[in-house]
Amino acid sequence: MKKNWITKVAVLMLALVMVTSCFVGSTFAKYVTRAEGQDNARVAKWGVLVSVEGNAFATEYEAEDEAYLEDGGTLAVKASNEDQVVAPGTNSEEVGDKLVASVKGTPEVAARYILEGKAVKDVVLPAGTYTDYTHLVKADDGTYGYTDTFTLDKAYSPVKWNLVITGKGQTFDVAEELYNNLPAENLAQAEAYGLTPDGCSIFSAIQILKKVAGNEGYQNIVETALSNVVSGGRNFQLEATDDSFTMSYDFDPNKEMDYTFELSWEWAFENGEEIEDGIYEFDAADTFLGNWAAVKLGQEIEGFVEPAAPASTEISATLTATAVQID
Repeated sequence: MKKNWITKVAVLMLALVMVTSCFVGSTFAKYVTRAEGQDNARVAKWGVLVSVEGNAFATEYEAEDEAYLEDGGTLAVKASNEDQVVAPGTNSEEVGDKLVASVKGTPEVAARYILEGKAVKDVVLPAGTYTDYTHLVKADDGTYGYTDTFTLDKAYSPVKWNLVITGKGQTFDVAEELYNNLPAENLAQAEAYGLTPDGCSIFSAIQILKKVAGNEGYQNIVETALSNVVSGGRNFQLEATDDSFTMSYDFDPNKEMDYTFELSWEWAFENGEEIEDGIYEFDAADTFLGNWAAVKLGQEIEGFVEPAAPASTEISATLTATAVQID
């Protein structure tokens, strides 16, 4: 009896082990859905290179007068020391290594190029009355002296600044291009303010255009003028104060940028209208500035009176180029 009981217990335990082993050796049935993705990327290319190089001024300038050249002359202006100088008849075209900003690259991101030009100092003779050194006058007693005067109704700044853009095989003068795109109905008014193709600095040209064309009309002029040469650009902006300007434009990704921007200048040799044979409107002002420069270098000129500030015989300029990614 006892043996039968033991046998039954053993059989039951064996059955339980077999049932348990079924659960341990396999899984319960269930729904299963699986997916896997993989991706990679690299850093987008920038590779935009900007530079500002060269000089705005020189120590000497070559002559253009044919008779002077035929007789063996070569230089029209040469500093007596190592100073860089400017004078009537000189311009940045004669400077071998011009002050030029450049931008190159084809970035894979949208980019904005910003160019800032500033005349830190400029040659200027304020409004006022000055000794006229173009006429030596004989007095009643038979003596000679510079006793005549001339009067400037407004400040005289003879150096005309400009911006010259080169790219895609084209070169153009910004002030001239702005003038050429001025609507006919605004032309007479703009010229009355002094805007002509060669008679106005870019600083003044921008302000005159905004005055006569209004903000919207001016922006249309800027877009038309600058897009002619800076192909592929958009959102052109050009602003100015009396002695500085800021130009900017945007590029879409993968648009090539390869342009140079020269801060140019010119001091006209025959400035203004001819008032008598061989004498021009601003010759007296030019001559006064030249005599003031001589006094500063130690020459004595009897009766010379230095003008008050902001008069200046010094000139300097800065050109700043920046490229930034657009978000």
